[in-house]
Amino acid sequence: MAGFFQNIKTTLERDGMNPPASEAYNSGLKNNTTQITSTVTQSDTIPIQPISQNFGEYLYGILPPDIAIAAGAFSSSMQQIKNISNIPIEKFAQVVSSLETTKNLDVNGTNVPTDTTLASQGLSLIALGNGPYGTYTMSDFLGCMSGLPYLGIDIDGLIKNLQTTTLSDIYKNIYLAVTWEQATATWNGTSFTYSNKGGGYPSAPNVTVGGNSATATIGTDSTNVTTYGRIISISYSGLAGTVVIAPPPGGGWPTMNTTIQGYIDAANAEILSIKNNKPAEAQLLINNLELTGKILSTEQRAIASGMPIGVPNSSPDHLREPGAASFPSTQYSFVDFIPTFATYTQPHMYSQTLEAIADYNTVGGRSLVGMLRESRNQARLEEAGIPLDNNIENTFTRQQESQLVANGTLAGSIPAKLVTTIGSPTPFGYYNPVTERYYSGGKVVDIGEAVAPGSFASSPYSNLIPPQLSVIYASDVLLPSTYSVPEAIEQVILCNCDCWMNV
Repeated sequence: MAGFFQNIKTTLERDGMNPPASEAYNSGLKNNTTQITSTVTQSDTIPIQPISQNFGEYLYGILPPDIAIAAGAFSSSMQQIKNISNIPIEKFAQVVSSLETTKNLDVNGTNVPTDTTLASQGLSLIALGNGPYGTYTMSDFLGCMSGLPYLGIDIDGLIKNLQTTTLSDIYKNIYLAVTWEQATATWNGTSFTYSNKGGGYPSAPNVTVGGNSATATIGTDSTNVTTYGRIISISYSGLAGTVVIAPPPGGGWPTMNTTIQGYIDAANAEILSIKNNKPAEAQLLINNLELTGKILSTEQRAIASGMPIGVPNSSPDHLREPGAASFPSTQYSFVDFIPTFATYTQPHMYSQTLEAIADYNTVGGRSLVGMLRESRNQARLEEAGIPLDNNIENTFTRQQESQLVANGTLAGSIPAKLVTTIGSPTPFGYYNPVTERYYSGGKVVDIGEAVAPGSFASSPYSNLIPPQLSVIYASDVLLPSTYSVPEAIEQVILCNCDCWMNV
């Protein structure tokens, strides 16, 4: 249709029957008010026709003004359809008559192709990875094994830097208090038999056998919880008699609850003092502990949902966590197959069944039916040769990919540090997402891409190497695999020396 109207316009202008469209016509594309001048200037031979200042002005005098405007507006609208000039009108007519709308679905009204509230709720359920925007990464499944991204989290070093003797003693006393237990033993004249070695002894207790003194030895290594605060042995030589072992201090249970609470209060006071004295280190430790917890939680979810493991000595289909593996992989595959389901419109098949079970009282149910209609519309338009631009890319832009690879971070991602026995990555510089340039030492690094208009700027190969394959961008992710200029010179010298020595 657009080509038809354009042909009329071209013919009229060629034959001099209508002057070319004025600039006012172009402005009419933004303002569809009708401005037709009725004044006619009389000439001896050629009458000057009035020009409409709007859509369809090139049809004025050929069609009635209202029809000319409508035809011009229709032509401009049709030309917004990709590839429309190459589509036979017979094909287009058949497709248009079969296109479906969102009638009765009430899913319009926003400037984005989704319900943002529901999308946010959905992301909170499935976007649970440590990668950018909640995506899953390989280290989410094998993070503990690879060390990624834990190597950059120094918890042990920060604890040692922040610990005090006072806090250490309080924790030791808390452990002794919670393990409070009376020790009991018997002496047969040659050896002791311990029915209970007790617990919570800060020092060796008094021991008597038949009223005679004996010497007890306890564990004093606080790193060994199997012996710390417990009786290890009792030294005594004498006749058999009743063994009496003094109890640990504290009064026993339930009195120990009050004692333990006192130690907890003292620990909190000491921690606050440490935090006030070393606020930066304390906050970093808090952040690293929280980050470690987040990473561990993500790995547990990733393994449970993405790598179902069968229970030994059970049926193959028995999962470690029943039902966990079906979400969200089942939802992903279902949505991916909707375009296929939509084309099965036979009775009792996919489309009819899905429309029958959809809950039209929810946005999700109405959106499901809307997606089925959209998918069928797309299939119809493709039959006519009209490609669509309604697919939303699920990949990063080149700028986002550059920032992620070169700098190691993007929204929501956790940096990972690689350390191996043969070295670690050496970042060459950093990527500035604002200028979209890679810098080293404050200077722009030439990575082979066109950065200014010119012969290469218009080349389809100006951005041939994607960021993830760039040696420069990936220098902070992978181990060094290329030589620097000094190293290259050194290798050449070494090679020459070897060559001369072998001659």
